[in-house]
Amino acid sequence: MKHLQLIGLIACAAFFVSCESTEMAGPGQGNQETKRLAALQQEKQESAQMDEADQNLWAAQQARLNRDSNPAIRP
Repeated sequence: MKHLQLIGLIACAAFFVSCESTEMAGPGQGNQETKRLAALQQEKQESAQMDEADQNLWAAQQARLNRDSNPAIRP
């Protein structure tokens, strides 16, 4: 029975050691993470603004094509 308990103890210890994180928590890591998240959010906002600009450009081009190709609207 002692051998089984020893094997179980070793298995539990190995399991808990494998769950340990290998990253060292430095004093500036929280700040770096905050900066990284802020940069990602800013990039996402810029992308959304560009998407809106592209949509506006597309709508203006479509309106121009419709206006120019419709003989009833031409002056």
